[in-house]
Parts: sequence; structure tokens; C-alpha cells
Amino acid sequence: MGGKNFYCEYCDRSFKDVAEARKKHLSSLQHAKNKNWYYQSLKDPEQILAEESQKKPCMKFINQGNCPWDILCRYSHYTPAQMQELQNMVAAKAQKSSNLDLPDPQQVFQEFLKDIIDPEEIVRANINPWPLPPELAQYPNLPPSLQPITYDKFVDFEFTEWGQR
Repeated sequence: MGGKNFYCEYCDRSFKDVAEARKKHLSSLQHAKNKNWYYQSLKDPEQILAEESQKKPCMKFINQGNCPWDILCRYSHYTPAQMQELQNMVAAKAQKSSNLDLPDPQQVFQEFLKDIIDPEEIVRANINPWPLPPELAQYPNLPPSLQPITYDKFVDFEFTEWGQR
């Protein structure tokens, strides 16, 4: 009897998708560790520093070099050197963001607008933004769908409701 498999992306493993097996896996210590490691990797240094600064050091980790709870431990596994490195990263990031010379939005908008050509100016200058392709120039009686578009055609065109002529 076949059946579907359940794949856990945190643990990179799959097994039969039976409610009991899935429940057992999702409540396992290894799954909880893998899930926490994944979400820890997405955190900003500021967030990690804020969380770790409020925790006391883990004595098992300090004395033995490891902790059976690993990332699930309620105590900090960061050494003083690692905490200092985190503080330096946060300070450098804050310094970098405060030194950014952001352009004036009004100036950016004005520069954007200066490149836009006024449609009335195009009509007065008799510029055709949609020229006839050279391959079609040899055919004198092109159907309307292939004729070049001009602003005059837009001005004189009467728009009717869809489906009416």
C-alpha cells in the first residue's frame, strides 16, 4: 500500500505521512533544534545581541564546551569575544546607515521629469515615435493594423463602446 510521504525541510528527511509519525517527528528535540537553527540564521545581529544580552551564560557550555540543549538552551552560548564581535557588527551597521547620503526625493523626481517629452511638443515638431518599419515601406496599401500610428490619428479618433461600430 503506497501513500504520501511527509518531507521536513528543517531536518531534510522524509517519512510516511501518518499522523502519529508526523506528530512524533514535529515534537522531537532534533526537529526543534533544526527549526531554531534555521530561524536563528535569519535574525539580524541587532536582534541576536538584544536576545543574548538578556541571558545569563550557560555554565555547562562554559565548563564542558557543549550543552545538551544546544540552541534550545535558555542560557547564552556566546563567549565574551563573540558578544564583543556582535556589538562591533551592530555599531558598524549603525555607523554605515547614519553615513548614507540619500538623495533629495524632490531632486530625483525633477531629474526623472526632465527626460520626459511633452506630447504636444512631439506633435508640433512632427516627430513620429512609431515609424513605419523599413520592410513595410515598399507596400503602398497597408491595412490599418500595419499603418504607422500618428498623434493625429489619436486626436481624430472617436472611441465607442466595446462591441459597437
